[in-house]
Amino acid sequence: MFLASRLRISHALLILVAMGSASACRKEAPPKPKAVVVKKSPAEIKQLADAANQQLEGLKPLLAKQTENFKALHVHFDGMPRDMPGFEPVREKFSSADEGLGRMNAKVAWLTGRIDAAVKAGDAAELEEIQQSIASSYKEVPEVAQLSMELLHEVMPFTRMAEKFRSNQGAACDTDKVDPDAVAKQLSKP
Repeated sequence: MFLASRLRISHALLILVAMGSASACRKEAPPKPKAVVVKKSPAEIKQLADAANQQLEGLKPLLAKQTENFKALHVHFDGMPRDMPGFEPVREKFSSADEGLGRMNAKVAWLTGRIDAAVKAGDAAELEEIQQSIASSYKEVPEVAQLSMELLHEVMPFTRMAEKFRSNQGAACDTDKVDPDAVAKQLSKP
């Protein structure tokens, strides 16, 4: 009995120590200090905003050119049969790249709004951050251009396969109108 009483007491003490340790771990982290805001004159804010707007205007024609490239690629990809064997990875790559370009185009309008808001707030740090974001977009444009070239080269063999696929489908549907020798010649063409 004496031993059981001691075990209960030591068990209770162990629980209290564990609870004390757990509550000691729950301390809230001290609040992060606020960033030091260096106030700039309205003239400096305007200069930063003008620079950001100028960068953004330079980005627009580059993105427009890539948008035109992807419109041309859409002609190839949209006309491709959905069940083309082996084409799914190329289609997924195209869809991802096209979506990324769409986001880049949307980013231009979004950044324009951010520039306006930063000017109204007199936030020079925000304007500098916007300029960095625009600069990163400039770096992404050559990657998009490279991707569009890769996709153009990757889709070409499938375009030729799709033409053969369609001609074979047409031949299978119109067997009474098709000359078997003409079909054999068509299939043997590279």
